[in-house]
Amino acid sequence: MKKRTMKIKLIIACIISIILTACGNISGGNKEQSTRTPNSVVGRWYQYEGGEWLNVWIFQENGVYYSASEEVIDKEDETLEIARRRYKIDGDTIILDGMEAILEYTDYGFCIKYTDAKNGRMFYENRQDALEASDEYFISDKYYETLKDENGCVIEDGVLIKYFTDDKEITIPDNVEELGSGCIVSNLERIDKITICENIKKIGISAFNETPVKCIVMEEGVEEIGEYAFTDSYFDEIYIPASVKYIGGNAFVSSEGNPEGKIYVKKGSYADEYFETHNKYSGEVIVLEE
Repeated sequence: MKKRTMKIKLIIACIISIILTACGNISGGNKEQSTRTPNSVVGRWYQYEGGEWLNVWIFQENGVYYSASEEVIDKEDETLEIARRRYKIDGDTIILDGMEAILEYTDYGFCIKYTDAKNGRMFYENRQDALEASDEYFISDKYYETLKDENGCVIEDGVLIKYFTDDKEITIPDNVEELGSGCIVSNLERIDKITICENIKKIGISAFNETPVKCIVMEEGVEEIGEYAFTDSYFDEIYIPASVKYIGGNAFVSSEGNPEGKIYVKKGSYADEYFETHNKYSGEVIVLEE
């Protein structure tokens, strides 16, 4: 009976251990194993440079260090070589390539500050901590990509904040009512077609600014096109429905001109009148009969 009781306790202990491990993996899933050594810079460190840029620094015990963006730091081969440099620590100072800076160890890693610098450079042992140390991160594509749904979308209160996709033809989801600034994130050099469905009432300020696309089709139901909505998108064709009641300034301006681009409007519509009275578009406006 005692053996059986002991066996049951062992099984329970194993189950608890597995659950705790799983919970640990969930709660700390975005944090890699630390390489930190107490009161030492030796290891792998992360430095946020702003926007989409994250640098990785590697300090070795032999007084050698090197750094590069996280996209290339571990990809050295015969075509890519990352320069090695020397460092030296003397008390509370660190010398990098002959330049002396104050060294301070922190709970997140360490900080160095050169004499003539206003702010120190902060090095984090965890990648996510480095990203979250700056408010810039929380408005960057890198952050929004962590929030995207199974379709690649980040939608808040009906506003499409970001749409991560490499599809050549895009139809904005039907649960969207408004398009946010720079909402399309794609690695394509040019998107073939974007369809803006009838449920979308507002194309926000700079929604497709610098988004290279051949054709944009707005369905009847779209009511507002914000300022700079298609600035520098260098489109071939845009179809504007009669339902549009407002077009913001510089909505279709291209800094280098877009003489080959065509905008189609309905005769007698707001868009027709808009281009008649204060057209700043360098291409051709084609009026379609009802």
